[in-house]
Amino acid sequence: MLGRLSSFWRQEAWPLVAEAGSFGVRWLQLVGLLHCVQEYGIDFSTTVGASMVPVFNASGDVLLFERLSQRLIGWKRGEVIVATSPRDPDARICKRIMGLQGDRVMMGEAGNTREVIVPRGHVWLEGDNKAASHDSRHYGPVPAGLLQGKVRAKLWP
Repeated sequence: MLGRLSSFWRQEAWPLVAEAGSFGVRWLQLVGLLHCVQEYGIDFSTTVGASMVPVFNASGDVLLFERLSQRLIGWKRGEVIVATSPRDPDARICKRIMGLQGDRVMMGEAGNTREVIVPRGHVWLEGDNKAASHDSRHYGPVPAGLLQGKVRAKLWP
């Protein structure tokens, strides 16, 4: 009985267990690779809201953004970025960088403007559609650590 069980284990069960283990290791490698690509390379986001109209539609556009170049060369004025919302950490926002640390930015409407100096480690973000955008004009300078990446392409539609 014990000999038969030992023979079954060596000839039939062990190869299946080894194959399953090999598959599991390869699956974990793939998941790790995909995580690294998404965390340090590229990611996708959809648009919700009219703050970047006419550049992007109010909803449904799929954007490709990358996270690597900002680590190498930093942020620049005029770039369209995806960031974590300063008001809701579970939401993403898509805005344009209008000011970097040390820049003087005019805030307010005609006749009632004031100058704001962007503090160190912060950026000034605004939507292209000023009338529909909730941005730095409402919540002030945004910590640069909330910026996730630069928009490189509109994939859909």
